[in-house]
Amino acid sequence: MKPLSAVLAATGAAALILIGASPAAAAGSSIDPGDSLYAIDCDDTVYNDWQLMKVEPSTAASTPIGDGSGSTSEDFFACAGQPAYDASTGKSYYIQWQYDTEPQQYFLASIDLATGNSTTIGEFFYIDGEFPTYPYVESMAIGLDGSAYAFSQGFLWSVDLSSGELTPIDESLSNTYAFAVDPTTGIFYAIDSSNNRYSVSSDGSYIYLDTVTLPAETTIYSLQIDGGGRFWIEVDDSNLDSDAGLWSFAPADAATPTYSGEFIDDPYYTEALLIVPGAALAATGADFGGVAPLAAGGAALALAGVALLALRRRRTA
Repeated sequence: MKPLSAVLAATGAAALILIGASPAAAAGSSIDPGDSLYAIDCDDTVYNDWQLMKVEPSTAASTPIGDGSGSTSEDFFACAGQPAYDASTGKSYYIQWQYDTEPQQYFLASIDLATGNSTTIGEFFYIDGEFPTYPYVESMAIGLDGSAYAFSQGFLWSVDLSSGELTPIDESLSNTYAFAVDPTTGIFYAIDSSNNRYSVSSDGSYIYLDTVTLPAETTIYSLQIDGGGRFWIEVDDSNLDSDAGLWSFAPADAATPTYSGEFIDDPYYTEALLIVPGAALAATGADFGGVAPLAAGGAALALAGVALLALRRRRTA
């Protein structure tokens, strides 16, 4: 199969420096002009499940959009997995994890950035013989041409965005919840549960690039890339009230990422970041928080996810 684009040469492994505690709140980095950053809430009793948040990149301070599409009930355990923006259609998608069903279920959903309303498209499935099988989907991303991909069960799959049907491509990364495309180059990147960063091709092959240096006992669960090529990551961190912090780094600076802050309106937990370019938002009528969009930065998207690990998480699989 043809790769989505030429893969960047490996930059070498960055030394993993373990830091004892998370940094205090500090001024973080700015997103590429015109781009907007969002998060989708996970298993919250303050907001409805799948509540869309507009995020200030330099601080992670957040503003809810709409009322969400799920429940605040503690009896309903749900979470959002890696969102992705489709530059070919202007639509945004994410993974709906529903853990209080038997068996647990994993759905493809779209989300309206102007209203925050979600639409469930269908449960992820593939045909195994005569019958459908419903796998655990870790992450997803959408290429600049609209081709969608997902990580599940140690394989890379293609995704039908109209139904959630999966088609296997080849063996690939596992335990990979963070997955995204660079909107300027079309190259896909993934970060696994050990915070190792890879470039990924559409045939499932991948190249190790480096390891993102973060505080001890933290894990990356979502990735997006802005129009300037900067990597934005959600990091699970039990030292924070929300258990989730926002970090970012330039492509060559994975060893020295910048901390923006923990996700706060009322502190909320998320594993789902989404970046959308300004021109696309203008077409949807989504709120810019009083700031007019500048030139479009390009389409970004990512998907993250992977497997059932013995790591501290709010969700279980």
